[in-house]
Amino acid sequence: MKLLHSFFQKFQKNTLLFGTIIFLFLGICTRFSFLENPKEVVFDEFHFFHFVSEYEEGKYFFDIHPPLGKLILWANAQMYGLPEFIEESNENIKKKEKLELEQKKLKNKILTLKKNSKSEIELKTKLTKKYKQNKEKIKDLNEHASGLSSIAIGKEYSDTLNIYGIRSLPAFFGAALVALMFYFAYFLTSSYAISTLIGFITLFSPAFLVESQYVLMDSMLMFFVILGGLFSLKYYKNTTWTNWIMIMLTSAIVISIKWTGASIVGFAGLIWIIVIFQNKISFKKWISQFLAFWIFVPVFYMGTFSIHFALLPNSGEGDAFHTPEFRANLENTSENINNKIIPKTFFLNTKKNTNNTNEKLTTFLQFKKNPFYKKNKTDEYILDWENWLFYGKFIELNKQMGERSAAIRDNHPFASRPSDWIHGKKSIYLWNKEGEYIKLNEEGERVNENYREPKNFIPKLWNKYIGENFTKPENFQNRYVQQLHLFTNSILWSILPYSTAFLLLIIFIFQILSHLNYLNNNKNYFIFSFFIIFITLINIIPFVLIERPQFLYHAFEGVLFAILGLALSLKTIYFIPNDIISENLKNNILWGFTAFITILLFIFFIIELPLIYGFPFHDSMAHSMFQLF
Repeated sequence: MKLLHSFFQKFQKNTLLFGTIIFLFLGICTRFSFLENPKEVVFDEFHFFHFVSEYEEGKYFFDIHPPLGKLILWANAQMYGLPEFIEESNENIKKKEKLELEQKKLKNKILTLKKNSKSEIELKTKLTKKYKQNKEKIKDLNEHASGLSSIAIGKEYSDTLNIYGIRSLPAFFGAALVALMFYFAYFLTSSYAISTLIGFITLFSPAFLVESQYVLMDSMLMFFVILGGLFSLKYYKNTTWTNWIMIMLTSAIVISIKWTGASIVGFAGLIWIIVIFQNKISFKKWISQFLAFWIFVPVFYMGTFSIHFALLPNSGEGDAFHTPEFRANLENTSENINNKIIPKTFFLNTKKNTNNTNEKLTTFLQFKKNPFYKKNKTDEYILDWENWLFYGKFIELNKQMGERSAAIRDNHPFASRPSDWIHGKKSIYLWNKEGEYIKLNEEGERVNENYREPKNFIPKLWNKYIGENFTKPENFQNRYVQQLHLFTNSILWSILPYSTAFLLLIIFIFQILSHLNYLNNNKNYFIFSFFIIFITLINIIPFVLIERPQFLYHAFEGVLFAILGLALSLKTIYFIPNDIISENLKNNILWGFTAFITILLFIFFIIELPLIYGFPFHDSMAHSMFQLF
């Protein structure tokens, strides 16, 4: 009893800490449930498994995003069977090549037999049988001999790979995001009722949950963007080096995962400028923090590329995106023969300019100042590959990333625009597996051995107690199906623009009525509201302006900040004078509202479980389920 009493005393003193831990636990429960289901490649997983496979084999590839996210996924996959899988795959390739060679010999032997004697007929029959057996073996090896590089959506993962472990890292960041949103909301509002609501909104949001369960980078990006936003606001309140270092670290991480994370750099920069104008830091401190940021972040960013290049020394399918100079640094390319540069590709001769002294001087200075060139014995300037090896590759790759990203114009069935995101439109169809139709004999018994029904405990319960209550349409096909969708809670997402507009109105009113004491006492609230609106907009507006295809997951960071804006909107209840509504009544109203919304979110979450986790449900339920979102 004493221990229990001591625990509750600590809980009362550290409510924020325990609340954060509870939401982390709930996040782990939801994100790690059914993590191995399906044990097949889901949507963009095939891209990232292709990347980690190339890291393992050292084959150069090209991607429009910086390498940090892929490096983290590769490092995690290392612990869960990736090296063993690649080794097994290579062994299967050797077996396949050996069998194919044997097949050629068998085919030649079969063709040369005349069938003039009984022994020749028997031999031909024997060889033909062997040929067919080898053909089946080759077909089977084709499934396992090509490694992850040719993996496709819907392909089953090898037992060598611990897919649960490989998916666990994105799932952890997804779980940590739930706890972080709870903590961030409390930092903004100092209200446990509001921060609890924000925690549950994040916990039960299908889009955030589904995106966290597969080998994708977005859960990492979401977590570090929100963490960077939190420490930016902490820095505004307290300009310590600890907060600034966290801003530097999160900024470096997010732009090294995806360039869309650069919104944090802009956000932190705005706060830093405001802090300077408000004279919150000394001249010496802001200069040192400025230099620290612009030294650390570029060095960190370039460091991820350095690791990227070191892991990919060999020629690969990414060669085609680069210049001959770049390819000359990759093993086994035509530009790199026996580790020697082909001279004709890279010579730049200044002797052409001997008739014009000014041109000659200009050319000389141009190459003299360029660290990528050096002068040889015959007065010619050639590329100095010792200097170009990293810097030249880094500059060229980043240029190609930008150009290729801007050039993407292909239509995609799941592409969407920001106007679609507001109403939760254009969900993404991630994965599908259709069951066999039910077949009955004359006695009405099922005879179809391939017919799949739910096997696990929770899917069975769901189909029995929830699925049975759906209205069955006339044209249902009487089979179980499995589907995964990346979809939103459309009612909640539709509210967010209005809550953001409401915050703008509150800031406007504050500017007019700033002489009132109860507004002045909450000055940080209005500053934070402005900051949250600003970072929400800079995460959404770029997608409004660009024309390239966009997808639902591009909205995530902006939506998360808009959810925090919703928390700030709810806090306005505390601005109502206490003689109208008492403090206790305000808290009770907020807790009641939190309980009501959480129950609705939970009901919606339970109804949509099969589409979130991909377990079997009868196709007669599909129409009603899709209507809900």
